[in-house]
Amino acid sequence: MGEPRRMGGPRGVQHAGKSAVFPADKTIRATLVLHPDDVERKLYEELVVGMGVAGAQVLREALHELHKRETKKRKERERRQKARQTASAMTEELPKAG
Repeated sequence: MGEPRRMGGPRGVQHAGKSAVFPADKTIRATLVLHPDDVERKLYEELVVGMGVAGAQVLREALHELHKRETKKRKERERRQKARQTASAMTEELPKAG
């Protein structure tokens, strides 16, 4: 009968009005559905069993690692942008020969 139908929008896309506002006084419940044919499910199962921790702990640690990686990328982009701005300012200040 074909592939089973999955509800919701495209994976990995932030849905407007849903995931951009986090009230500080409210608990966040992140729901992750892993179907039997999902690649991530196998990874998740291996980590839970291999680490001997709850699935929620695997996800917490994954969030920490992802945050570290993205922070490093952002800082590198900012460093490159600042270097370009500095180089641009230096070329503008050079006296013109004439």
